[in-house]
Amino acid sequence: MGKEERKRQVLGLLVESGLALPPTAILWNCKNQGATFERRTLDNYIEELLDEGYIKKVDEKRGYYQATPAGRDYYLND
Repeated sequence: MGKEERKRQVLGLLVESGLALPPTAILWNCKNQGATFERRTLDNYIEELLDEGYIKKVDEKRGYYQATPAGRDYYLND
């Protein structure tokens, strides 16, 4: 699985769940679905998805992330 597929897995988790989740929960669920990347890599994917406008940080203190409408459109229509 390439980098873009792994990023898509992270985005897909947020889109399909409809939830705002912290990185720990994102990583746990991705690993439960077969992901092999680690926390540092997830942090990089989160930064890239934020920069691309596909996710947003919804709780600054606790670090929860949620898919944006652009992220949902990208995930569902790609």
